[in-house]
Amino acid sequence: MASTSAQKTIVNKLDQKDFLVECVDIAISEELGSPYLIELSKERNVKKGDIQSWQDLATHLGPTPPDIFREKSVNYTTTKWAHEYYAKTPGCELQVAETGGTTGPPKKNILLANTTRQDFKEMDYFDMNTDTFNVLVKMCLSQFEDFGIPLHLTYLATVPTGPHTIGKWTIKSFERDFAKSLFMIDMDPRWVKKAAMIDPKMMGMYLAHMQEQTEALVKQEFPFIEGLFTTGVLIEKSFPMIQALRGKGNLKAIVHGGTPLNNETLKVLKEDMGLPVCGFYGQSLFGTAFESPDHEGFNIDYYPHPRMNMFVVSDENDISTRVNYGEEGTVVSQRISPETVIPALVQNGDIAHLIKPKGKFDYADGVRNPHRDLSQGQQLGVY
Repeated sequence: MASTSAQKTIVNKLDQKDFLVECVDIAISEELGSPYLIELSKERNVKKGDIQSWQDLATHLGPTPPDIFREKSVNYTTTKWAHEYYAKTPGCELQVAETGGTTGPPKKNILLANTTRQDFKEMDYFDMNTDTFNVLVKMCLSQFEDFGIPLHLTYLATVPTGPHTIGKWTIKSFERDFAKSLFMIDMDPRWVKKAAMIDPKMMGMYLAHMQEQTEALVKQEFPFIEGLFTTGVLIEKSFPMIQALRGKGNLKAIVHGGTPLNNETLKVLKEDMGLPVCGFYGQSLFGTAFESPDHEGFNIDYYPHPRMNMFVVSDENDISTRVNYGEEGTVVSQRISPETVIPALVQNGDIAHLIKPKGKFDYADGVRNPHRDLSQGQQLGVY
């Protein structure tokens, strides 16, 4: 497992650069690449070895149109290398990563996974035979340790299920690596979105329906539920239940993702209730970004995993308008992996401050308090 020392990096920067070059060279290769990046590299006259950094990746091959993940087959952005790797690797999966789709049609791509793997101690983030799914699991295990979240708790998960990556990831990773047992409440955010467009009261009915299921399960299994995995919105909606679980039950941890958690809510959960609270940010195309455990001023700071990068721009229509540290703008995400390379995707109006590398995340810039600017007409996901 990665070191939990706040001063020791978890990534060798030279290895990260070599891996980036190798993945991009695969992605633009006629023999092994993805149709999208083969075509794009020809259009822009990009050849193997031209891209040596995250900045090069964005400059030469970005911005990435989101519609290629909505309208094209997943094989359009998946490398031939991934299909060859699948054919020769026992336990390998080409896992479909699908976004929630509550602010527009869902986006999809492929995440290389091997859910039979359990040996993380010697795992190399930049080994081409190491699948992206287990890179994320190893990072999560490190995060749980940093935040003081015990392994092998009984969890109640209230997250989007069905085709959504977060639901599939929860079932596979929690049951294999994190939890003693797992209860799940089904959630279909796309139906909620449609219902709310017809009548806003229907969204309230759906949330009430979910809360009824949750409360019934809690009553049945109380006090055995020790951990909650949920979203920022549902933490706010379920606060009385959380207080009851903490006060009379055995609640030991909260893990959250999806819509951002309010900073004041974080303060109450940590200071008043004494709970370890760990959050994740991002979308299914990239894998999650991980929260810094220091909670400086109860700000929520996120840093990318080793195969991902984030930067912030002042104009979301021009990815060259990068902001300085401490300034606010729109988040842009990048991904390198042998199965999928994403040069630079604007995160649909996610607003955040750019922050410097710190602690074990000294290999990448981070973002502080990502949120939606609703005054500018941006949509907030329903969960």
